[in-house]
Amino acid sequence: MHNPANDGIDAVRPAIAFTPSPLLRSGHAQTVLASLGRGADVDRRAADLLRRAVTTRLQTRAGVTLEAAVTGPRQGAPTIVIIHGWLGHNQATYVRSAGALLLEHGFRVARLNLRDHGGTEHLNEGLFHSARTEEVVDAVAMLVGDRGGVLGFSLGGNFALRVARALGVPALAVCPAIDPAASMTAIDAGFTGYRWYFLRKWRRALDAKARAFPDRYQFEAAMRMGSVSALTELFVDAHTDYPDVDSYLAAYTLTGSALAGTRATVVAADDDPIIPSAGFADLPETIDVVRVPFGGHCGFIERLRGPSWIDRYAAEWFEHALR
Repeated sequence: MHNPANDGIDAVRPAIAFTPSPLLRSGHAQTVLASLGRGADVDRRAADLLRRAVTTRLQTRAGVTLEAAVTGPRQGAPTIVIIHGWLGHNQATYVRSAGALLLEHGFRVARLNLRDHGGTEHLNEGLFHSARTEEVVDAVAMLVGDRGGVLGFSLGGNFALRVARALGVPALAVCPAIDPAASMTAIDAGFTGYRWYFLRKWRRALDAKARAFPDRYQFEAAMRMGSVSALTELFVDAHTDYPDVDSYLAAYTLTGSALAGTRATVVAADDDPIIPSAGFADLPETIDVVRVPFGGHCGFIERLRGPSWIDRYAAEWFEHALR
């Protein structure tokens, strides 16, 4: 699918400056607040988004079933598909916050769950892994139709860029995991709390999959792994067709020329503790990289109440890209 709106995407850069409160300039604070700490405010702002949402199941060309929550203001409105991060879901704080503002701006909002995320582990026998590009491309194509775009966060940002490469739809990627090997190293070698956060969530996801398909999956060995890299190596060897971890990571690494000819915008924070900013230094000229000094991992929060800076940026960005 080719979207003519994407032909001028390199000129789409909303003039919105990010000026966080001095108390919120820590990358760690921004990272934590992206998912936690704003619950009551986001619940209030996203009430209409959730109340009017219709759960839609999407059957891909390969027979995979994915699920999305779709909220539309009117027929014919452009659709923005929001893709959450690794081990997240379509009810995540940052997804609902962005979705609520996009809905206010008149967009139809589709909050996609990746395979095995958001309580969908029972829908497909095969396990999720991050290189499953085709099913996400198919799902986005069905959701946006002839007019729409995709907004992705973290691993969802990586998927958004792959979707843009395949479909030509306008894509905004927030702190995308563009170099997964570097991100894995950053998690394992950085603040211990992040490593245990991701390990705990991954173990819970694997446990849910085993409960959905008890005759197919047992993950006892995985539960003993003490690092993301060790668990990834075990996972790739036992549950994918890739010969080794390097081959698996290369399948969704987007540095260098992997995005040649793809038009999209990346927003990245220099203080992101999960996604090293070095990965954004050598992308094709068609990728517009917006580097921000502060913001942490998918945070960009100026104050504890109201839409975040990235919410406002995304709303204006898609206004330019699609209208």
